[in-house]
Amino acid sequence: MAFQCRQCGECCSSMGDVIGIKEQAGPSEYIIWFKITGEERRVWIDPEKQDLFDSQDIRKRRPMACPFLRETTHGTVICTVHYTRPDLCRQYSCFHILVLRPGGERLGRVVDASRYFTTMDPDLRAVWNREIAGIEIPDEALWEEHVEKTLTRAGYQVIR
Repeated sequence: MAFQCRQCGECCSSMGDVIGIKEQAGPSEYIIWFKITGEERRVWIDPEKQDLFDSQDIRKRRPMACPFLRETTHGTVICTVHYTRPDLCRQYSCFHILVLRPGGERLGRVVDASRYFTTMDPDLRAVWNREIAGIEIPDEALWEEHVEKTLTRAGYQVIR
């Protein structure tokens, strides 16, 4: 099945550590920089998203978010520079394990094609660190099964 974006914003909610705005170069044009490499490039706000970009800053709710991420409706977010977004963003392929609260709220994910786990929830992080991180299970399917069983037993919903 081909990847289809759910517009959850998880992919960009920690990108504020990676991408920053260096300066505004025009009414809708920004020079961004990659904080790790120092590389710079230009991006433009998508014309149909200019009002949304100007009217809010999602970083009040998601402090580590990319500066171009905006919320359209409760729980649905979009990139306001989608047409000119950096290659790093274009290569993103979401998750291969998604962890939810029993009510469906997204709490964490294992990045696609990796075992890298990200969450802002301290309780989930504690379970991960105590029962999953560092466990040596070479077979990927068995490791995913271990993750699912462990987190389900701890009261979380797991999608993989």
